[in-house]
Amino acid sequence: PGLDTPSPSWTISSLPSSTGPITPPQAAGIALPSVAGPCYVHPVLAPSLNIQLDFDVSLPSSAATIRDPKLSQYALTQPATGPALPYLEIVIPTLPWRLIIYNNAERGGIVTVSDVLAGIYANLRTGVTGPEFNGVSEEARAGITKAYTQRCTRGATSDAAAKQLKKGVKRIDFLQGRNTFQGLTPTKLPHVWVMETSS
Repeated sequence: PGLDTPSPSWTISSLPSSTGPITPPQAAGIALPSVAGPCYVHPVLAPSLNIQLDFDVSLPSSAATIRDPKLSQYALTQPATGPALPYLEIVIPTLPWRLIIYNNAERGGIVTVSDVLAGIYANLRTGVTGPEFNGVSEEARAGITKAYTQRCTRGATSDAAAKQLKKGVKRIDFLQGRNTFQGLTPTKLPHVWVMETSS
């Protein structure tokens, strides 16, 4: 009852959803290395029929697990790409934002596998503005509303669900339940990667 339309979060700023490319904020001392050849993603983050990572992007990155016992948790501290990069931009085909990923511990440091997982989760927890929500099709809004309601009420008491619902729609809801990480694929730019998800 009373859930006809989700309430977008008006207090949390998000990256603009303009048609132009979104560029990361300027940071002193950060420059992309010269990449002579192709850029590769760490095997844990690579798409595969037997993907190495169990990661529900709606849950904190600490809940992610590596399937292959040969790839220990030490893999999380390794560079996310080769050559290593100081930041990544992740594009999700169904979302109007790019996710900007930095090294969590040291600005200008290389991005690790763990940084990617934590950055994806943090970016997708950002609140959505009214114009962003209303800027998608009616069909998409219906799917987003359903995902928002399910996320807020999943395994929660009525009081906890009510608190979550008041926080409004988040970027994660734009995935419409397709929350399972399926890997990063390269683009023509070494720092830009496409993230695929599934239900």
